[in-house]
Amino acid sequence: MLNESMHEKVTYSIEELAELSTLSVPKIRKDIRNGKLESKKKGTGRNILRDEVIRNLSTDDSAAPVVAAMS
Repeated sequence: MLNESMHEKVTYSIEELAELSTLSVPKIRKDIRNGKLESKKKGTGRNILRDEVIRNLSTDDSAAPVVAAMS
């Protein structure tokens, strides 16, 4: 379940996305490398836009509650 501050976020780090979804950090990094998930470099990390998260997770039925909470 998302808390209020997570619902208002526009971008998520790889680690935050892993906590919110059924995806692991290595899987997220692989999806970024393979072009399945778009991210932007910020400092030494990467950020993923909320809309990109929703688009990516909407194909995963087990992530439906996360997508619904983020929309």
